[in-house]
Amino acid sequence: MHRFAANVTWLVALASVAGAAAKPGSPIAITNVTIIDVAGGAHQSNVSVLIQAGRIASIGPKIDIPRGASRLNGKGKFLIPGLWDMHSHHQGTGTGAVDLFVAKGVVGTRDMGADADFIFPLRAQIQAGELLGPEIVLSGPMLDDAPAGFPYRRPTRNASDARNAVRDLKQLGVDFIKVHDHTPREVFFAIAEEAPKLGLTFAGHVPSAVTVEEAADAGMRSIEHLANFNVFGDCGTGETVATYSLSGCAVRFDKLAAKGVWQTPTLAFSQSMPNVFSGAPLDHAEYASDSLLKLTRDNVQLSHLDSKTLDKFRQANEITPRAIRDLQAHGNRFLAGCDGLVPGFCLHDELEWFTRSGLSPLQALQTATINPALFLGRQDSQGTIAVGKRGDVVLLDADPTIDIRNTTRIAAVVIRGKLVDRSTIDRIITNHRRTIR
Repeated sequence: MHRFAANVTWLVALASVAGAAAKPGSPIAITNVTIIDVAGGAHQSNVSVLIQAGRIASIGPKIDIPRGASRLNGKGKFLIPGLWDMHSHHQGTGTGAVDLFVAKGVVGTRDMGADADFIFPLRAQIQAGELLGPEIVLSGPMLDDAPAGFPYRRPTRNASDARNAVRDLKQLGVDFIKVHDHTPREVFFAIAEEAPKLGLTFAGHVPSAVTVEEAADAGMRSIEHLANFNVFGDCGTGETVATYSLSGCAVRFDKLAAKGVWQTPTLAFSQSMPNVFSGAPLDHAEYASDSLLKLTRDNVQLSHLDSKTLDKFRQANEITPRAIRDLQAHGNRFLAGCDGLVPGFCLHDELEWFTRSGLSPLQALQTATINPALFLGRQDSQGTIAVGKRGDVVLLDADPTIDIRNTTRIAAVVIRGKLVDRSTIDRIITNHRRTIR
């Protein structure tokens, strides 16, 4: 099948620094709230939660609240763990957009490709409280042999290049290695061998010279965009996206589940791209940064996707929800991620697309809460609301396990011990709104 991601290339853009400091303040008490256990769906009603120094200090119907604590009345409201966007590109959306993630309840991101001299300083500014933004887990530049002009890359052409690149990135402090369509076969398997030696995982696109099965056997941690639909569109039995059926893909789906390969489908991104490449604006374009708008315009101009290719894209999008249901039925696990869309807003669109694809509201919620924690090996410190865990939480006005769209009804966010109340959220969102250009 045609590999669309080779044509959907995000160009480098940099926005000016903006945002508010996110320094821990006084203890925060959320009273009389309903806590949602995202692991199993249970609801714990009429309890209070105390957050101190960025951690959950106590939970119960009656807790000691220190004098001077900030209080939020949670009566009739619902508390969930902070959300994670597991496929972002901060260099594409711009430095000035990081507070928009937080305003939409996103407390963490996995950056899937950026220049080191951009992404490391940005992460440091957020960690230091100089910018209000999500935690960033990052790969630094992608390792591949893409044509000149492709952004966020370190050219890597052979096994020796690959081993050197992995070592260099480890020394810089990356959290994982990112591979892409143009990663040569020799490079891919050298990364698969070298990264674990240094305590790193690798994730990304399945390169064009590697099969999905080979990627799974090599230890690939997550596959993005369903490998440009090839996870279900090329199952080795003569099937294509147009003729997809579970019978041809069941063995592959079982292998992916058995090998523990996570899927980040980026459904909202895939569903929107044919329209964008046909001249429609990005979803929520009125909140898009200048860098993202320019990125999108340049991408459309350079990609030259013809109507036949866009029709194939639409056809794949129509079949994807069925493939998602089949993947889930065979034990595969999912992560919510946006790619090159408007920060924060797109994650809620992604959760809704998961429910349209057959996941329950709770299962969709898990893709942005407990699943990222499990994927990152952080289930002991985040992903659910419990004493001792991080106090990054989102207070909602309605129950998201009834309707996933209720994740957009945000009353407050707590991140790194800082309370971001509704008036601050409104101010952030208003500051990002503009007339579409």
